[in-house]
This record gives sequence, structure tokens and C-alpha cells, in this order.
Amino acid sequence: MNNLKTLQSVCRSYDDRQFPITPSGPTITTPLGKVRGYWKTSAKGEKFAAFEGIPYAKPPIGKRRFEAAEPVEQWKGIWDANFLVKCAQTDLIQTEMIQGEEDCLYLNIYVPRENPTRKDKLDVIVHIHGGAFMSGSGHYYSHPEYLMDEDVVFVSFNYRLGILGFLSTEDDVVPGNNGMKDQVLALKWVQKYITFFGGNPDSVTLTGVSSGACSVHLHYLSPMSDGLFHKGFSQSGTALNPFAIQDEPLMKAKLLGASLGCPTSSTHALVNCLKQRPFRHILTKVSLFHGYLFTPFSPFGPVIEKGRNAFLHKNPYYLLAKGYIQDLPWLTSNTAHEGLFPAAYIYKDLANVNEKWGEIAPFLLDYNYTLATLLWETTAKKIKKHYLGQNEEINEANFMKLVQMFSDRLFLVDAEYAVRLQGKVNKSPVYYYRFTYPGDHSTNKTVAHGEDAQYFFHNIFNRQPSCNELQMKELLVDMLINFVRTG
Repeated sequence: MNNLKTLQSVCRSYDDRQFPITPSGPTITTPLGKVRGYWKTSAKGEKFAAFEGIPYAKPPIGKRRFEAAEPVEQWKGIWDANFLVKCAQTDLIQTEMIQGEEDCLYLNIYVPRENPTRKDKLDVIVHIHGGAFMSGSGHYYSHPEYLMDEDVVFVSFNYRLGILGFLSTEDDVVPGNNGMKDQVLALKWVQKYITFFGGNPDSVTLTGVSSGACSVHLHYLSPMSDGLFHKGFSQSGTALNPFAIQDEPLMKAKLLGASLGCPTSSTHALVNCLKQRPFRHILTKVSLFHGYLFTPFSPFGPVIEKGRNAFLHKNPYYLLAKGYIQDLPWLTSNTAHEGLFPAAYIYKDLANVNEKWGEIAPFLLDYNYTLATLLWETTAKKIKKHYLGQNEEINEANFMKLVQMFSDRLFLVDAEYAVRLQGKVNKSPVYYYRFTYPGDHSTNKTVAHGEDAQYFFHNIFNRQPSCNELQMKELLVDMLINFVRTG
């Protein structure tokens, strides 16, 4: 990769965080070239090596936009792995805020050794970040200080998001799932090179939260991911959740193109035009695909592809029910109040939601594409009656009933289906837990979407955890490490 160093210097103009590199920093020699990181300290005061910003693919820019990512090439000299970057995205709530860059396919590796060798063969945890397939970054989970005391290698990475990662024209022009194929390429990188960081490519456990959890489960169903991992842990998400699969991708691609002045009669012409538009202009159009506020949260995400070499060729429910799934151990979880996402974001708008429930419910409950428009209002009324009661209104007094409604529709019902189906068709164990511990600093004693994830990563609390919370952290980390080692 002749221009890799140039690209690296460009990347650093938009780094979220950069650390000083010294000649004494940990240096690893791989077939791709040398990588130099820096030192960090674990929760128990042990030194560990951090390598942040290692490329695993060629930059998906220019002609490579909307194309499957290509493996990174060798570089000359020493690659300074001391920067963090996120993929181009809009803020999940404030969609007018655009962050990140297209050149973003980097991974981060953390090793609990001063001088890792190929003989160490440490278990590997690869984390897939959440964010509704629309936002987030691998480095949100770049503080594995707890895990570094457990003698495992931890890997996180970026993958393309939203329109840039999940546009599909439902044909061979842009089949879709480029964000998922980025994930596959990152897993292939781990298989090839993690041994040079002391990791064992024959013991890789995928973990993920929310859409990252859906991603973990989708890898069980994809032939592309066969042999790339050995266990999976999905927190607050499965492949059967309604936001795990994108609806009407071709219609969305055409709407996007029309909004940017691109021809839509030919998918070739449409995509060629979109490749010429600045990515920031493209991302300003995300709001076109939201019906109420910023819902549905995942207008762009994984699709069921047509043609050969598909990441996903059938509906996940069909694949799971028929047993077309890797027979590997799976651990999955939900929290007590999953539906606080999105309920918390509409709390100040409850009167309006109540008044316009028939119009708003299809977007909040993610059935705006799957149910005929003429059935929207009657369906919304039936759902409201079931959860709130006859003639009850959506208000503060009934707020937790609304939370339960969102929990069931967006997370819990499909999680139960997934666990029962996978347990039926696979011989490998399937584990499930419901996390109900609110923590000592919770003001309303609720346990929101993905909240158990904070106990695995040092930076998520943003405060000093209490003694009780540290005990819960120990319990959950022990559970994960036992699963990683024994399944």
C-alpha cells in the first residue's frame, strides 16, 4: 500500500483521540508490516499494549464507495497505531449532525502482554459496536481495562454505517450489506493476523450490543462467516428483531437518488451518480427516511440479498427455523426495560403522541413498511388498548406501560423466538439471561437498553462505580470469560 502513510496523516486530521508514540512503544511485526502501539494500564494496575487504528481494508472511497471492501495491502516502515476514527454517520437523534469520514475501516487490538508472541494463543474477543446500524464506532469500547486483567486479546473495529454501509439496489449493482461484509473482512483479518498479537484464531468469541448484537447473530446465519468465529454473545439484540432487516431498500435508494438530482430509471446510472456526490451531502438526506422524529431508528441496515455471494440470502426467521445456522454456543440477553429506547426520547412529547397515535405508532413500533397503510390506525388502537387498557391515554401515569409495549415489539418477543428456535435446531448450548440490576446511581430504578454492557468496559460509567456495581462487574466479567473459555 504505497499511499497508506499519506492516508494515515490525513486520517489524523479528524481523529477523535490521538496518543503520543515513543520508540519504546510495543511493536509487532506482521506479514503486512510493523505496527507500533502504546502502553495502557489495566483496572488492577497491570501494563497492557494498545494498538488503535490498524487498517484492515483499503479505504472505501471514490470508486470503492458502495462496493465490497478489499483487503488492505502491505505498508512500508512502521504503522503508528495510536489514533481513533469513526465511520461517516449522522447522530442517531440529531440527524443534522454529521461526523466521521469515509476512510474509516480500522480496528483496535488490546493485548495483556508486554511482548506478545505467537506461542501465547490467548482467547480472542471481537466486539461489534451498536448504534442501530446508523451510528457508533469501535472505539466507544476502547477501554477494556477490566478484560485486560483476564488474559484475553480484545479487538474492536469500525464498519460502514447507514446509507454508505447498507444502501442496496436489490440487484448486482449494489446488492447491499457492505457494512456486514466489512465485518466479515475484519474477522478474516483476525484469522490471518491475530496470532502475531498473541491471540488464538481458533478461539474467537464475537460480542455485540444492540445492532452489534444483531450482527453477531446474523454471522451465525451467513455462509460468509463460516469458520471465522467459535462463540457469540448478543446483548439486547438478535437477528429476528424488526430493526435487524431493512425494508424496501430499492425504494429508499431511488428516493435518495432523486433527492440528490440523480437518475433513477437505471440502478447503474443511479449508483454512478451517487458515487460523485460528497458523502456529507448524501448523509444530509437521512431524515427523509424517518416518519416521526428519528424513527424508525434503522432506515438502513442489513438486507436479504439477491444473487450469488450473498451475506444473507433468506429471511433470518426462515434460516433459523430450518436450521441453516452455524452450530456454535450462543449467549444472549435482554434488560428489564429495553423499551426505554425509544420511549425516553418521546417523554416530553407524550400529549402529541397520544393525539396522533394512529399516525405515529407505525414508526415507533416499526411496522410502517410491513403493514398496509389502511390498517395502521386500527392496529395502533388495538395495541394501545392491549397495553394501556380501554380508553386509557398515553401520559406520564402510563409511561411504563408504553415502555413495556416498546420492549415487547422491538426486543423481547423476537428474542424469545430466537432462543427457542436456536435451542431446537442446534446441539450447541444456548444461554439467555434477563438483566434487572439498576445500579446504585439509577434515579428511577430502571434498566435500559443494553445497560449490562457498561459492566464490561471501564469508561462507560463516566463516574466511579459503587462497591455493589463493582461486584456486579466481577460477576458479569467472570460469566463472559467462562463462556469464552468453555462455551
